[in-house]
Amino acid sequence: MNKNLSLWAILNDKNEQSILSLVWKDERGQVSIDFEPIISDVIRNKYCDDCILSVVSTVGNADKKISSHNDVKNLSSLPPLNTEVFNNGLILRNYVDPQLLSLISIDLKPLLFIVGVFFGLIIFLFINLYIKRQLSLHSLIVKGVIRKEFIPYYQPIINVKNNTMYGCEVLVRWWFNKKELISPDDFIPYAENSGLIIDITDVLLEKTLTQLSSLNWQKSTAVISINLVPEQLENKQQIRKFVDMIIKSSISPKQIAFEITERMSFTDLDKAAIVIDYLKAQGINVKLDDAGTGYGSFSYIQHLNLQSLKIDKMFVDTIGTYDHKLFVLDSIIAFGKKAGMEMIAEGVETKQQSDYLLQSGVYLQQGFYFSEPLKFEQFRHYFQRDQAKI
Repeated sequence: MNKNLSLWAILNDKNEQSILSLVWKDERGQVSIDFEPIISDVIRNKYCDDCILSVVSTVGNADKKISSHNDVKNLSSLPPLNTEVFNNGLILRNYVDPQLLSLISIDLKPLLFIVGVFFGLIIFLFINLYIKRQLSLHSLIVKGVIRKEFIPYYQPIINVKNNTMYGCEVLVRWWFNKKELISPDDFIPYAENSGLIIDITDVLLEKTLTQLSSLNWQKSTAVISINLVPEQLENKQQIRKFVDMIIKSSISPKQIAFEITERMSFTDLDKAAIVIDYLKAQGINVKLDDAGTGYGSFSYIQHLNLQSLKIDKMFVDTIGTYDHKLFVLDSIIAFGKKAGMEMIAEGVETKQQSDYLLQSGVYLQQGFYFSEPLKFEQFRHYFQRDQAKI
């Protein structure tokens, strides 16, 4: 193999079996490493004699072979069980007597059956648990709607030109059993897919209008942004219910904006366009949320005649990095400017991000850099302090 390294097939003392060995030798001495695994001897003793054969040869010279034992059964005439080719030109082939494979297969069948049943049972339990969890979550959300456990949190949107509050986005939280606050990530995806988000939005809008009316919100110019899913904007009857709730409150429809996420697709853009025109006629603005992340910002803006968009946190996070999505952020901003759209950046967490957006012409911003989402009592103080600046 090289100057000091050799590969040998060495017979044992009883001349019954040979062992494949790697031998290193120089003037300091000799080291021999046996490669034949112990398990092969165990298998031979249990099932058959001379039933495993290891053969080493060189590439292009099949005549030069080293066998791990005498091939009394002519195993080398069978297809090898596995073949390994090494970089130095050596080829290692392992041959196994079919009788051995058959015997091992018979011994393994009960074990494989037990393993199969075990894994099948685990899969069944996981599926059963998942189904039960979904059914349980569904019933818990329904009860939560009836008990009005879904409450609004408010995240301020700041006009960084004058450091005053432009408005706020309403974010839902689940006050489960009025003891535990459940993150929206744990129930919103299911609520959206099951249609329960419509009932949750009813509760959320009612509480929002009641709470913010108590702050004399109507005396300010601040805007309230509420998230909807495409399904809601395709249902004029549902939207009329929302509009009636707004009109009955003391808050002006002009102070309400609905945010429609781009992460979920519309099924009927024509229906949605009619509903959005109806909302505009009432003075209610519709914004495209998560712009650039989903099914088609530009087609939605064009088809639905939207005039406001929100830049997703995913793009804001690229500011100050070499992430290629920074070019997407710049493209969205350039498009918004060209179209004369109102733009709001969400997920702003650092001064560097805020400054970059301001220099790019995006002066309406929200995120932890300004404030985390606040429960009503906290937001009351925030709003009152902001109004004192004016």
